[in-house]
Formats: sequence, C-alpha cells, structure tokens
Amino acid sequence: MNPVLLYFASGESLYAGAALLLLATLTGFLGKTRSLRRVRNVLAWLGLILIVMSATPLPWAGVVVFFLFFSLWYLAWNSTYAAKFRVGSAIALVALVVCICVMEYPFRRLPELKSQMGDHLTIIGDSISAGIDSRIPPWPLFLQQETGLRVRNLSLAGATTSDAINMAQQLVGDDHIVLIEIGGNDLISGRSTDQFMASLDSVFSHVSIPRRTVIMMELPLLPHRIGYGQVQRRLARKYGVYLIPKRYFARVISGANATSDGLHLSEEGKRRMAQLVAEVIPPH
Repeated sequence: MNPVLLYFASGESLYAGAALLLLATLTGFLGKTRSLRRVRNVLAWLGLILIVMSATPLPWAGVVVFFLFFSLWYLAWNSTYAAKFRVGSAIALVALVVCICVMEYPFRRLPELKSQMGDHLTIIGDSISAGIDSRIPPWPLFLQQETGLRVRNLSLAGATTSDAINMAQQLVGDDHIVLIEIGGNDLISGRSTDQFMASLDSVFSHVSIPRRTVIMMELPLLPHRIGYGQVQRRLARKYGVYLIPKRYFARVISGANATSDGLHLSEEGKRRMAQLVAEVIPPH
C-alpha cells in the first residue's frame, strides 16, 4: 500500500493535524500583518486536512461540532464583521481539539487483557489470517510456533463479516479467547456501513458470551469509510469487545517486505502479525 495512504489510514495524522491547528490559533495572537494571516490560514488548512484524512471515527455529532467550531474560528479571524468573536472562538476550538485528542488516546494503545482463561486462541478472519500462499504458513502458525500457544484458525480467504457469522457459529464452549480479523473484504466490495453493521452485530452477538474474551483488529480507514470505524467502536462498547488500534495493523503491513501485493502478508509480515498478537494475548 502507498505509504502516504497508509499513514492516513492508520490515523496517525490526527495529532500532527491537531498540532498545526493549535499553532494556527496561537499565530492569530502574534500580530495582524498580512504575512502572519497567510501563515495562520495555511497552518489551519493543513491541520484540517490532516485531521480529516486521519479518518478518526468520531460520532457524527462530534464531526459536525468540530467543523462548526473550525468555521466560526476561521470566519472570526478572517472577517472584520466577526472580530469580536475571535478570542472566544479560538478558546473554543483549542478546547475541542484538545478534547478530541484526549478522547482518542485510549484507542491508540494496545488493550490490556485479564489473565488467559483458556489454553488456545481461536481466530475468525479472512485471507490475512488464512493466507493465500500455501508455501508460507499463515501468521497463526507463526504465533503457535513462536509462543507455544495453540491456535484454532477458522479463517477463510475472501471472507466478509457475513461469512464470519458462520465461523462464529462454529465456536465451542472452551474457545475462551477469540480474535476477529475481518472487514477488509467488506470495504473492498463496497458494502454499505449499514450492511457491515448488521453483519458485525450478528457476529458479536454469537461470539460474546460470559467467560470469553473477544478481541478485534480495528480497520485502517480513509475518510469516506469512517462509518466502518464508528460501527466497530460502537458495537465493541455494546458487547465488551477489545479493539487492537488500527495503527498497529498499519505498522504490520508497512514497508516493502511486509506484503506480497500491498495488503496480503509476506513471510516477514506474518511474523510481525504474530508478534503483535503475542503482545496482546496474555501468557498461558
């Protein structure tokens, strides 16, 4: 995948954009010269672009409030008619940006799981976990070889969240830790957010039972598919599912040697994926 697109899809540009936007608000108080105004506006637009491209899955109400505050601030500092709102709009925008960054921070960290209750890991996934090259074992086998953790891999190449419903129905009582790596094919096939939500809700309802820990890989996204991220987070809260932040999967597939085609994992990528999951799953 293009490294620039991968940077945005990982969500990493949120904090760079926030820093530029905060710098833009500060620049407004340094003077009223034309050159400073140009610098302020350039910083503001660059910051806005980086924040938007991060595809941070805020609730739609939060997205609307952010654009409203940005617009009010921008108009106040570029129009004499709204000059009296400059200080207030700057304070409001700074407070909102800081609030967004603080709220997003927990979604940048790996989940901390309780001690493992089972002797194996069960995986529901697509070709990332099933593999597409029979000559190279899929990453779950690398995980099993490197950690000794037994892995039950239900993944199927080309699977979507609809297929994951059938996989979820194959779970048994002693599948106490389940990792869900699914949704990429939903994105590629153009399934709507509502369709994705319905399927994922069904998967979670089958998987989430008492004494079972469920983990899901968050999907790297671009702005036009932000709804997928909103759905993942909303349903994860509803069912108590842990999310592995999207920036970690983006790291797995970054670099020329990590994938065979820009997405599917090479041997190096599979080792990275196994190492990532080993960091999340507590020792047995």
